[in-house]
Amino acid sequence: MRNFTIGSLRRVVFAVVVGIFLFAGQTAFAKDIHVRGDCDLRDAIRAATYNTAIGGCVAGAGSGDIIYLYENLTQRRTLPEITTNITLDGRGRSVTFKDRIPFMVNEGKLTLQNIKIRFESTRSGDVLFIDDGALTLANAYFHDCTGGMEVEGESTIQLLGQFGVCGHSREVIWDWFDYEPPRPPTCLELSDAVVTAEQGLDSGVQCQDVSAAGVGNQTVYDAGFIAAVDIWGDLGPGVEICFPQIGALMFLDAAGAPRVASSLASYGVNGLTCASLNRAGMVVLVQGQPTTKTASAVVSEPMVDGCPIRTTGHINFRAEPSWKAERLGVVLRGTTVGAISRIWGWYQINFQGRTGWIVGKYVDNIGNC
Repeated sequence: MRNFTIGSLRRVVFAVVVGIFLFAGQTAFAKDIHVRGDCDLRDAIRAATYNTAIGGCVAGAGSGDIIYLYENLTQRRTLPEITTNITLDGRGRSVTFKDRIPFMVNEGKLTLQNIKIRFESTRSGDVLFIDDGALTLANAYFHDCTGGMEVEGESTIQLLGQFGVCGHSREVIWDWFDYEPPRPPTCLELSDAVVTAEQGLDSGVQCQDVSAAGVGNQTVYDAGFIAAVDIWGDLGPGVEICFPQIGALMFLDAAGAPRVASSLASYGVNGLTCASLNRAGMVVLVQGQPTTKTASAVVSEPMVDGCPIRTTGHINFRAEPSWKAERLGVVLRGTTVGAISRIWGWYQINFQGRTGWIVGKYVDNIGNC
């Protein structure tokens, strides 16, 4: 590690977590701040920090504000320290800095997503400084540099999706911060099923084949056991399991002791039996048929038509209850809509004249629905 003038380095405890949803932990009351026109990046960070309108930027509204870029920027003024929970979403755009540390996180939380950070000339020094703070990189890249990160205190980092820090490999980043790499993706070792995750199987999802004897549940035996997989770890959005034959699915929730078997909403796809998951437990394939032949028709546990729900994050609006389904649009955080029905982990809604699905993990029920 390189020396930094702000203070002496202490031993850093770092945990790298992959596959957590980008907006986890944000409140429904956070504000979107758009960097364009009279609102520059420096003032946007200050507006989010102090919850007041500054320059041409609207006031932030509490921890979890999201700053969006609407054009590529060249940032010549020093940015304020990050002392609260702020997300900078570049929307695929870039910010070019002079030869200085662009971001300093001091007891705050900074999420950089869908963004490219560049420098006017190749920077050999550190590109980030974090002191008792948290950093998330999600589809974020640092180009035109050879340095790394300087960290003090009990700081944490999360790496989601794709990322890059000055061309260094993931292994080099682990070596910088002297911590144990996450466990290898055991879900690739399954023989009885295929598990996929939207953020990748190295996101912390873990899997294990389970024999009939290992299930230990009479309800499952009576239904006609075929195969089973135990899934645990960081089950963020987009985890899907498919068995290579047609059958019905049961679920033994890991939160229960002893585990109780219940039916699991499923769909048949080209001779496979699949389901989406949002919590740890054992998925068991038994004799029978999937809930439906297509994901779009999976409807269970019907709700009262028009029951109001409110989104707690920006959520993709999809044609079917699957992370691989066509994206129809985005339902913004804080939107109240009427739910038609729900399945395991998904809500069916009418939105902007179309019928589709949103993930239920980032939805709050309103009233007694």
